[in-house]
Amino acid sequence: MSVQAVVIGANGFLGRRLVETLCRRRNLRVSANEKLPVSSIVLFDVADSSDAFMRRQCDEDSRCCLVLGSLTKAEDTAEALRPRATDCRTVVSFHLAAMLSGQAEANFDGGMQVNLFGAITVIEQVRALGVKLGRPQIYVYVSTDYVACFNDTNRRVPINEEAFRLSPTSYGVHKACVELLVCDYSRHGFIDGRVARISAVIGRPGFSNSVSSSYSMIFTQTLLGRDYTVYPDMDYPYPCSCIDNNCRCLIKLAGKVTAEQLGHNRVVQLPARSLTLRQIWAATQRVAAELDIKLGAITQSSLAESPFSFKSMNVVPAVDHSRAVSLGLPDNVDVDSIIKEYVRRFVALV
Repeated sequence: MSVQAVVIGANGFLGRRLVETLCRRRNLRVSANEKLPVSSIVLFDVADSSDAFMRRQCDEDSRCCLVLGSLTKAEDTAEALRPRATDCRTVVSFHLAAMLSGQAEANFDGGMQVNLFGAITVIEQVRALGVKLGRPQIYVYVSTDYVACFNDTNRRVPINEEAFRLSPTSYGVHKACVELLVCDYSRHGFIDGRVARISAVIGRPGFSNSVSSSYSMIFTQTLLGRDYTVYPDMDYPYPCSCIDNNCRCLIKLAGKVTAEQLGHNRVVQLPARSLTLRQIWAATQRVAAELDIKLGAITQSSLAESPFSFKSMNVVPAVDHSRAVSLGLPDNVDVDSIIKEYVRRFVALV
């Protein structure tokens, strides 16, 4: 018997790192007591994506299989999920693909198609596959702390998985809807769903039309010697996560954490730390001094002058990830280490 892993959104920042992590594994846990050899790793992303990374992974690891298509099309999703090995009875799907906050706000219909209707298409195909294979299949859906209501209570108290969901963003609303659907499909036994709620992943190279991008770009740009304008308040705390820790959490959540441990609420907030831009900038200066890197300068502006879709903060300042810790998920989120990993992967290439 073997297991197949499917990464939906394999060419994104988190998707690429998850693919790399999976490729380093020969086995994957599919329950608390069962570990199976990984026979296939399917990399699924949109047809017009730059696929050099995915093709390279397929060349380097014979278990990797590339599928290009749209998650909004049932036939494309079914092809991605289809077991490649004859002895495969378990398919673990990691659903990372999404239209992110700024883009989903600017393109309401596109956001609905990808983030809500697309997710329902994937869930239905996972359900159908479970019928064929004789048991509910594991579906790990990546959500966001954007789902939380940005009210006075949530601004005072770190939010957890039970917090009221009424996001001030379309992206957060889409994610909240799917969180609830994953719980309900799992309650009916259609799928074995798990929701990994992830806070802002800092260290992403390039520009993003989101307030959270400042918490990355304050170091990703300046470490390349570029000056950077900071738009949010330097002292506003923002939940930030580590990409490598997230990948380890996703894999453990998929197999080591049981449905019985999760209960009806399948949502788990993954570990994060509330960091201010001032704290991240101080860490950037420490790393630059240690590695002898000449930094670009930062200047302070305001969100009203920013190029972002949102002109005010709309994400809660703190999350409670104690459930993840109690379930045995790793909790390694250190800003200096995140910045050093960015330097190792991206600055050295310039």
